[in-house]
Amino acid sequence: MRIFAVSDLHTDFAENRRRLQQVSSTSYLQDVLLVAGDIADDLRVIDWTLRQLRSQFGKVFYVPGNHELWVRDGEYDSVEKLRRVLRLCDEVGIYTRPERVGKNWIVPLFSWYESDYDLQGEADVSSLEGWADFYFCKWPAEMGAVSEYFLNLNESRIREYDGPVITLSHFLPRRELLPAVERLIFKGLPLVAGTLALDRQIRALNAAVHVFGHSHIDFDQVIEGVRYVHHAFDYPRGNGWSKDPLKQIWESVA
Repeated sequence: MRIFAVSDLHTDFAENRRRLQQVSSTSYLQDVLLVAGDIADDLRVIDWTLRQLRSQFGKVFYVPGNHELWVRDGEYDSVEKLRRVLRLCDEVGIYTRPERVGKNWIVPLFSWYESDYDLQGEADVSSLEGWADFYFCKWPAEMGAVSEYFLNLNESRIREYDGPVITLSHFLPRRELLPAVERLIFKGLPLVAGTLALDRQIRALNAAVHVFGHSHIDFDQVIEGVRYVHHAFDYPRGNGWSKDPLKQIWESVA
């Protein structure tokens, strides 16, 4: 049984839907896919994508990203949108809770970002003027710190597991996972990239591998004993994609 990782599918783009359909419908039926967020914001597209993935893989694990929590009208807020996405996952047969896979445990972790992730205060605040989350995410007035809310959702998952643990989140848990600001095209990214408190949960779980998304900057490196992996499906490319859509991160003994 192989375990694959991907993030940032963005199947609200027709090109990405076609690319996803080109992934084999037979080669991965005994395998596991970890999806580290950002499928789309339209529930209909999320539904289509989850069902497509479920037909291609033996098991699919998933955590929502920021795009999934956008709401474009006043019918409900982003917390209710999260609940609807998670209910949809239950209906389709997508795992959003810890589950054993062979001798491994896969533990999805919820997350959001906070400005403290920008450790040196180097990010360009002015570049965030058009950041869509500020317009499309609607949080309850009594919610408090958004990042803290999501981290609290993980508390019941932080325990000892009887096998190697692989965790996944959408947002970044360490500053080293993102290049220095001068190397970034989007200079404000560190302010909306991740939360350092998430890494404390990852290490409390003694995770062997952590899969993340969001940055669209692929990464695969061991830091202080944990392998951090980011493999973005990515936005459509005018000249085509130059990499495999999925990344194998583990071979599990069934």
